[in-house]
Amino acid sequence: MRNVLITCVAVLGLAGAAMGMTRPLELGSTINATKPYGSGSLTWLVFTAYDATLWTDAPQWSMNAPFALTLRYRMSFTSDELVERTVEEMAKVSPATPKDALTRYGAALKRAFPTVKDGDRITALHVPGQGTRFFHNGTPTADITDAGFADPFFGIWLAPKTSEPKLRAALLRLR
Repeated sequence: MRNVLITCVAVLGLAGAAMGMTRPLELGSTINATKPYGSGSLTWLVFTAYDATLWTDAPQWSMNAPFALTLRYRMSFTSDELVERTVEEMAKVSPATPKDALTRYGAALKRAFPTVKDGDRITALHVPGQGTRFFHNGTPTADITDAGFADPFFGIWLAPKTSEPKLRAALLRLR
């Protein structure tokens, strides 16, 4: 019986790691949570693009408390593909964002998003009043301090107008 229990714990641990639930080191002392607030995957037909994990110490997720969103990629994407799709989604979720702001955000995201391959992760760590710091596999890539950036960027996954409501529900524990 003990061996069966140990095997089950090991398998569950591996499944959690595969879903990106291992606490990213880049959270540092900003976020102390040992378990994610919520998690889910972005899947098209039978292909999973990435697993997403939301981290916060807040009892209820809010843009007014530090949080991080980690995407663990299950496919490869070029930097240009990531930036283009991100800016498109920002414009959809926040149509009032001026075009010149989206252009600036795209240039900043180009620094934040390297080309990724299966298994890579990008973490966006947001601290209200300080901006958003990006990491690729734990290494800092960019800081975006523009006050207007966070709402449309994180809105891609967390806003009611997201194009992926099931993923939003999983991240925000709405189901």
